[in-house]
Amino acid sequence: MLTSAYIYKKEVDWSVFRDGFNIPVSLQVLFYEKIGQYLQKGGSRKVRLLLDGGYYEVNLVNILFDEAKYPGHKELLQIRYSYNSAFAIKMRSVFFESYDFIKAEKERQVNKRAHIKVPDGIREFLAIYSTDDKDTFYVEAVTNCDYKEIKSEIRLVSEEVFESYSNYSFKDDDAGIVERQKLVKIRRLDRSIAENLKALYDYRCQITGEKFGDRFGSEVSEAHHIDFFTKSLNNDSANIVILSPNYHRLIHKANPIFDREKLAFVFPNGFEERLTINKHL
Repeated sequence: MLTSAYIYKKEVDWSVFRDGFNIPVSLQVLFYEKIGQYLQKGGSRKVRLLLDGGYYEVNLVNILFDEAKYPGHKELLQIRYSYNSAFAIKMRSVFFESYDFIKAEKERQVNKRAHIKVPDGIREFLAIYSTDDKDTFYVEAVTNCDYKEIKSEIRLVSEEVFESYSNYSFKDDDAGIVERQKLVKIRRLDRSIAENLKALYDYRCQITGEKFGDRFGSEVSEAHHIDFFTKSLNNDSANIVILSPNYHRLIHKANPIFDREKLAFVFPNGFEERLTINKHL
């Protein structure tokens, strides 16, 4: 089975274990392109999710809102399944650490509908990719166990070395990174998210707004983790900026602080370099 394109990464929450999850508005077009059909409000269609070699049938639904109660509500696309479905059972089995934590918190809550935030140390994710198979999406589980293993493997690796794997395809036998299944999984996800962001910015640097490779007839940009991945293990798009290679090297050399309110890198000498284009932070 060939994986053709990364779509998005979803943090595991209570709804994933029970009945489904939302598809972000910005990504709905990718699902419609894949199934070759736009779903009217209230419409649904069977799709398959491939996980760990098994196929799970679920519903892709365009939720029908009460127009009188929710006037002008944006369309909401969801992956839906029942609590006792094979996929829901699989989710509870694969992400048992998140499930056990949330279930215990739910039992302690007075307001059972209140959102429960999973601590950073045990946050888990599922990544969704399109496939070459009709109406089929590939799901990759990124568990807390995966993150524990990568944390162990990259503890002596510099951020610049690790980021080279996100930005370029090469193997460095001296980097100290062991090629293991869980490590490859997170590397692939990290690189996929980075490549999507590069495409979002048309390979422009978010600081200068320029396409560094244009004069050379090439598309050259690099993804930089705001909070170093080797320390934070955070490969969310909200932790990544797209830079020209020159600015990327400079930032690693000078190690400025990123001010999220100003959307600016603040250097040790007080100089501030603001982002001139931003579509995702």
